[in-house]
Amino acid sequence: MKTRMGKIILSAAALIFSILAACIGMGLLADSGLTFVMRLLCGLCFMWVPIFVAAMIATLFRK
Repeated sequence: MKTRMGKIILSAAALIFSILAACIGMGLLADSGLTFVMRLLCGLCFMWVPIFVAAMIATLFRK
C-alpha cells in the first residue's frame, strides 16, 4: 500500500482493532480474580497498545 489512501485505511483499521482489543481485554480483566496489582499492570498493558498504535500512525504520516 504505497498510496496515501491505502495508508489511511490501514492506519484507521489498526487503530480501531487495537482499541477494540483493549476494550475486550479490560472487560475480561474486570471479571478476573487477580489481585489489584496484577489487574493494574495488565490494565496498563491493555491501555498502552492503542497509544502506541496512534504514535506509530503519527510517525507514519510525519513529513
